[in-house]
Amino acid sequence: MKIFKEITKFFKDPKNIVILIIGPILFTFLIGGVYLKDYINDIPIVVLDMDNTSTSRMIINEFENNERYYISYRANSLDELKNIIDAKKAYLGIYIPKGFNKDIKKQKSSNIALIIDESNITIGNTALASATEILATLNAGINIKILEAKGIDPTTSYNLAKIFNFEARVLYDPKFTYKGYLMPGIILVFVQQLFLSAFIPKILEDRENIIIKSGIYATGAAISYVFCALILKYFLNISIKGSLLTAFVYVYIFILSLLGIALVIAALFKDRLKVTQFTMLLSMPTFLTAGYAWPIDQIPNPLLYVIKIIWPLIYAISPIRDIIIKNTPVLIFKKEIISLILFGIIWFIIGYNLFMYIFDKKNGGNVSE
Repeated sequence: MKIFKEITKFFKDPKNIVILIIGPILFTFLIGGVYLKDYINDIPIVVLDMDNTSTSRMIINEFENNERYYISYRANSLDELKNIIDAKKAYLGIYIPKGFNKDIKKQKSSNIALIIDESNITIGNTALASATEILATLNAGINIKILEAKGIDPTTSYNLAKIFNFEARVLYDPKFTYKGYLMPGIILVFVQQLFLSAFIPKILEDRENIIIKSGIYATGAAISYVFCALILKYFLNISIKGSLLTAFVYVYIFILSLLGIALVIAALFKDRLKVTQFTMLLSMPTFLTAGYAWPIDQIPNPLLYVIKIIWPLIYAISPIRDIIIKNTPVLIFKKEIISLILFGIIWFIIGYNLFMYIFDKKNGGNVSE
C-alpha cells in the first residue's frame, strides 16, 4: 500500500505536475519555437569588388539572387569590410581583388577571399558552406567557357573542367536544421533539472519511502520526455524514427541513476532553497561535459574519467537522441546502459547511507522506508 500512498501524495501536490510534466512541455515549446524555421536564410553579407568587371559582377549577382544571402553593404576597402563584420552588420565578406578577370582570362591563379564571422557557428558555418558551393559551381562554369573559347568542344570542356563527380547523401538531418540534433538533448537536460528540483525538496520535506518516491518521480519525468518528443515531431517537424517506448525506458533508467546523487545533494545542503539554487547551476556544466556539444573522443581521458564518475548524463544523452532520431537499435548502447545502471547502484549506496546518517543523527532517526 505504500506505493499507492506515495502516488496519492504525488498527485496531491500540484507543484509536481507543474514541474515534472508541464515544465518540460512549456520549455520545449519555448526553445523549439526558436527553431521553427528549417533554414537560415537572408544572411547579411558585405561585398568589396575591386575588379568591377562583368565576371566579378556575375559572381556578386549569384550571391544576391541566392535566398541564403542578401547584400547589406558594399565596402570600399578591406578595413571598411572588416569593420562592418566586426559591427555585426554582416556575417560574410566577399573580396574580389583588382585584376581578377584578367588573371582568369590568362588562366593564372586568382583568389576570391571569403571573410566569415564565426562567433555564431550556426550562421558562420551555413554562410561558409553555401558560399563555397556557389563559388565551386561558378569556378567550373567559368573554366568551361574559357576552354570553349579556345576551340575545345563543349563536352570535352565540361569533362576537363569537372574531372570527377561526387554525390553527398545527408542522413537524418538533410536540411541541416540543427534542431534535430540539439532539441532531444536539451529536453533531457530540462527533465533532469526539473526532476532534481522537484524530488530533492520533497525528500527533505518527507523522508518516508524514498525509493518508492524516486520510482514515481522518475516515471513522471520519463512520460514528460515522451510528450516533449511528440511535440518535436508534430510541432517542430523533426523526424522521429525510433521507438518512444524504448526512449521512455532509457530516460526512466537515467532518472533513477540520479537518485544517489540527489541523496548526496540533499544530505550536504539540508535546505530546500539551497538545494534548488544548487541544482539549477548543474544544467550547463552537465550538458557541456556530456559529449553532446563536443565529441566524447575529443575529451582528455583524465577529465573523461572524472565526468563519468560524477554524473550519468554522458551515458544517456547521445544514445537517447540516436534512438529516437536515427532508430538506432538499443543493443548498440549496451555498454552505456550497463554503465548507467552501475553508476546508479554505486551512487545510491553512497547517497542513501550518507542521507540516513545525516538525518538519523540530526533528527533522531525519522528516516524510514
